[in-house]
Amino acid sequence: MMATFQTVSEALDAQRNALVNEYVSRAWRMWRSLTPADFWNDAVTQGVSAYITQQQIAFVKQMRRLGISYANTMLGMVGVTGRTAQVPEYVVVRDNTDPWKVSARPADAYRSFAVKTPDIRPHGWDDLNDAVYETVQSWLDAAERQLSDNALTDGVAAQNRASEEYFKASGIKRFRRVIHPELSKTGTCGLCVVAATNVFSRSDLMPLHNRCKCTVAPIRDNIDPGLKLNSDDLQKIYDAASKAGGGGSGTAARNLTQLRVSVRNDSELGPILTRSDWKQNDEAPKWRMPDTIMTQQQMRRMYERATVFNAKYAELLNGSDNSLSFHYDGRSYTFRKGAHVKQAWDYVRSMLSYSRGWLGLAA
Repeated sequence: MMATFQTVSEALDAQRNALVNEYVSRAWRMWRSLTPADFWNDAVTQGVSAYITQQQIAFVKQMRRLGISYANTMLGMVGVTGRTAQVPEYVVVRDNTDPWKVSARPADAYRSFAVKTPDIRPHGWDDLNDAVYETVQSWLDAAERQLSDNALTDGVAAQNRASEEYFKASGIKRFRRVIHPELSKTGTCGLCVVAATNVFSRSDLMPLHNRCKCTVAPIRDNIDPGLKLNSDDLQKIYDAASKAGGGGSGTAARNLTQLRVSVRNDSELGPILTRSDWKQNDEAPKWRMPDTIMTQQQMRRMYERATVFNAKYAELLNGSDNSLSFHYDGRSYTFRKGAHVKQAWDYVRSMLSYSRGWLGLAA
């Protein structure tokens, strides 16, 4: 039976990787189509992120369906059959933000790196010498990393939450974290290794961390498939750490066993694994578990943003000035005329139509 559990876990990993890679590839092609100057134009970056937001919502739906399918299979393997749990098709992943804001973060990452070299501000790709190109490429790398981090973190969170929702609705009361060292270039992180021995109850949410690849497995009576999977992987990890330290009591192995882990609340993602010496930001907004009500609230905010931006695009493109600056929702924006602005406006209008339809509002 354990071979079957292993097969299910490996199939989940493969499907998850495929969905994450497909979404990142599609979104990055959109970002990569911009010029260096476009990354500094809010009219372009907000339009592009509006387009990607719809892709991100579709991606989260796919990850939730994957989590439900996995949960249904695992339930059958622990002897729970004949139950059909009702789980929402889509729920936002993060609190205290919205999918559009998260989708815009690659542009923010690009700018955060670019401000370190204010003397380099190319407009296009054709006139870059090797040194300037290398610098700009580092900004693009930062943007791509941000996109990849968001996709993997949100995708795994969406998948695991849907699995947990399905397990709980089916009467499962305990869960176990399942580590996946095969999915990381450097192996399972120490935080997850330490947490892999924990069992979570129905009132808990399995804590994650940025780029976490762990999954959740049900426990029913004495059937605990995740325990065996973890035991095999943990032994390999400790053996490897022991060899790296030069013997059975190696420093690397001791570091793993002595690592102290805490669970803290991130204002967007909720319970996260951290080192015990990590300091909580007491001024951060309180986190609430995303649900259908929060989903509607965030969709409403995106609808309102699209409405305001739609008017700003019209004002910019119908006016004589080359730029338009304004303040909205706690942030300053500058829309500038350019070759890609009309297309960006179309993306925002598409987001306006999408969110209006979601909310059931009349055109």
